[in-house]
Order: sequence, then C-alpha cells, then structure tokens
Amino acid sequence: MPSKTPPLNALLAFETAARHGRMTLAAKELFVTPGAVSKQVKVLEAWLGAPLFEGTKNNPVLTTVGKALLPKLTNAFTLLRHAANAAAQHNNNSLHVACYNTFAAKWLLPRMHALHTTHPHMDVHLSTAKDIDTARPPECDVVILAQPAHASLQAGMLRSVLFTEYLGPVLSPELQQKKPVRRCRDLPKACLLNTQTRPLAWTTWAQSSGNPAPAPNSKLHYPHYYATLEAALRGLGVCVAPWHLVCDDILAHRLVAPLGFSPSPLQYVALVQAEARPVVKAFSDWLSRQAQLSTAPPASPV
Repeated sequence: MPSKTPPLNALLAFETAARHGRMTLAAKELFVTPGAVSKQVKVLEAWLGAPLFEGTKNNPVLTTVGKALLPKLTNAFTLLRHAANAAAQHNNNSLHVACYNTFAAKWLLPRMHALHTTHPHMDVHLSTAKDIDTARPPECDVVILAQPAHASLQAGMLRSVLFTEYLGPVLSPELQQKKPVRRCRDLPKACLLNTQTRPLAWTTWAQSSGNPAPAPNSKLHYPHYYATLEAALRGLGVCVAPWHLVCDDILAHRLVAPLGFSPSPLQYVALVQAEARPVVKAFSDWLSRQAQLSTAPPASPV
C-alpha cells in the first residue's frame, strides 16, 4: 500500500456512501451520479487493497475494514468542515445581536445610523425575545441584558458595562397638567401603569428612591415596557421606567419625570466571547462608546 495520502475525493465518496448506506443518497448529497460515487469507492478500495462494501448492489453492507474506517473519516471530515466554517466566519461582517425588544426600539435602533456611518459594511442581525436572559454566545455574538452588578460571569466570556439603570415615574405633559405629580403621595391620583415582564418595577423604584411604594390602582398590565411607555405617552397613566428607555422622549418633551430618577440594583451589560471575531469586537466597542455618549439622568426632576 502506498505511504502517501489517499485520494480525498475517494475518501469523501466512501464516507458519504457508508454514512447513508446507499450510493444514490450519497450521490444526491455530493451532487454527482451514483456511478461516480461507486467509481471513487473502487479507487479507494484499490488504494487500500481491501474491499469496503459487500452484499448486493441494492443492499451494500460495510466490510470489517469499512466499519473500522467510517467513524474515523466522519470525525475527520467534521473537523475539516468546522475549521473551514470558522475561517469563513472570521472574515464575515455579519453578527447576531440579542437584546430586549424595548431596549432595541427605544435605545439601540435610534442610534444605529451612527453604526452604519462608522461601519458601513457591518451586517447586524437583531433578535429580541422574552428569554433573552438565558441567551449566551456563541448562539448570539452579542447579548445585551440587565443584571445585578455582582452577577457571575461564565468562563471565556467578557462583560462590558454599558450603564447603571436609573428608574423614575414618567407621564405625559398633558396628564401632568390635569393631575399634577409633585411628590410621591400624588401618584395615586393618576392611573399607575404596570408591566408584566417587570411586575416589581414600582417597588424597586420606591426602595431605590426612599419613597413608600404606591399602592396599585389599576388592574391593567401591559405585556412589556414598550406597550407601557406607549400608554404613558398617550396620557393613560404614570409609568415607572428606566432612564435610557425614556431619555429621548423626555428631551423631546413628550414625557416628564416630576420625581427624577434613582439608581436601581441593575446595570445594562453586553456579553461577548473573549475570543470573539473582529466584527464582534468592533460592534462591542461601538456599543460602549454610544453608552458613554448617552445623556446621563438629571439630578433633579424634569
């Protein structure tokens, strides 16, 4: 038997045929004819000096040599595919970013024009889901979520702190004129809006600000912050919201925050793999710069 490497096409044809158990199925996967697969298998058999299949043409079975060779070839081709995919991914300008839907709508998307200006070839695939807290790279290249300041970090991961969360009651200017909120005890005068994804938001704000938690006076619960903020913008009630989700609306005078904002126990972070691709690192750096450029919550009511 020659000492040089066997023909790679012959090895691939045998591995595919042996894995499927049929020449016709192997031919479909390799986009060749069954005769071409059979010919390559015979080339490998001649190189090895031993048969790899026995039985009939319609029902071939592996010989002892074929059975011993198949798993090793399957592992080898799997490693080759993974290596090739990793090399292709390294130079790929696309990345997958996962975050909360309201964070995407109210903070990330309004700033994406800056990303396209500085990184015009970056292709960002954005996904939002309720289970974002369990999403982790490498399934998602970048995961943006809120977590306690001392949350544990998995090995091989990097965490960039974007900003501390600040909470405060917000309402429309029209509602503020009708039912003014100047102190905490004024809150029950208006409908207190609730968010199903964060049922303890009012309690968290009260603890952070040193105020008593206002008693719920509405049985209407919105599914997530985006819907709750829309209700506040429409003058339907008062919502306790994170500053970064309402800062643009407050600066545009669409919402007011008569009691100001207080830091909560959470911080918004971006999680990436330590050995992330260059495009992922570039996006993470851009994200951190945007967080630093974001307007800080005011020290007094707005």
